[in-house]
Amino acid sequence: MLARLEIADFRNLAAVRLDCAPGLNLISGDNAAGKTSLLEAVYLLGRARSFRTQRPAELIRRGAAHWRLVARLGAGGSAGTLGLQRDGAQFTARLNGAPLPSLAELARVLPVLLLTPDSHRLLDDGPRPRRRFLDWGVFQRDAGFLAHWRRCQLALRQRNAALRQPAMLRSLPGWEAELVSAAGPLDAARAGFVEALAAAAQPQLQALLDTDLRLTLDYRRGWPAGQPLGEVLAEAREGDRRAGHTRHGAHRADFAVRLDGRPPGEALSRGQHKLLVAALVLAQAALYRETCGRPCVLLVDDLPAELDGAHRSRFVERLAATGAQVFVTAIEAAALGGTLPADARLHRLAAGALVEVV
Repeated sequence: MLARLEIADFRNLAAVRLDCAPGLNLISGDNAAGKTSLLEAVYLLGRARSFRTQRPAELIRRGAAHWRLVARLGAGGSAGTLGLQRDGAQFTARLNGAPLPSLAELARVLPVLLLTPDSHRLLDDGPRPRRRFLDWGVFQRDAGFLAHWRRCQLALRQRNAALRQPAMLRSLPGWEAELVSAAGPLDAARAGFVEALAAAAQPQLQALLDTDLRLTLDYRRGWPAGQPLGEVLAEAREGDRRAGHTRHGAHRADFAVRLDGRPPGEALSRGQHKLLVAALVLAQAALYRETCGRPCVLLVDDLPAELDGAHRSRFVERLAATGAQVFVTAIEAAALGGTLPADARLHRLAAGALVEVV
């Protein structure tokens, strides 16, 4: 977990230092004060990507040459110092002064989960965000997952290249065999995780919504059930060649959420929809702690949005029950009323400066 966070030249934050509580940290402030940017900085430290833009160079404060994030890590995680910097060209990541061999290692050093007002898009958008959500959990549980995932991505790129270049068509069977070999472990790990996630999310949903709706997660592996992937790829070659890409495989995996057999949009209101996604994220956090023996970091942007007082109270209670370090933003601390735990640390962000509220 984070003991201290230092931010330099990141969006509108010129120089900010946050001394972090091991439990709940509330950052309040007016709109555009930089609250979401602070959460974005923590997310970058754990994911090496932003949840707001796909162009990291845009995060550099106007007039600066680069942004820099430094985290002092305390109990419950890898002790030491984690640093991440980005200039206009590349990331530099270091742990205790030594370069990290891969940015993927950030997710092991600082495991981060996120909830924002747009988190409903996890269920509303296409399969990519759900696949990322799924794969983060599998990555933390299965030490071999990343290697299989990388094998799959390489074979997929090569097969797609062969589909577009007639001279390379003879290489298709070889790359298809590699895809099949990598897809098997990916599929098994994902299917097992979805089953565990559904079981962990059911009590979270019941607590948040005070409902007995039965939650099910329908895992979809990315190719037709009951048919070996090798056969599917061979039969699809001509159609894939016309499309210019591989239409079946582990890279198309997804899952669907059902409540008493119905889609969430039919069973829940918009505010309840947000709590359904929260239940999935809290379940992800619980599974991480169960597997890794330590809590992760939870980021919650604009917690009061679209939730009434009773549901806000339940949500904060469930956040505290995870044992995770939590960073929550709100325009006014008063919006959370008496729901905050006694050991919560309150900060106010204004004009790029952070002040602890006593």
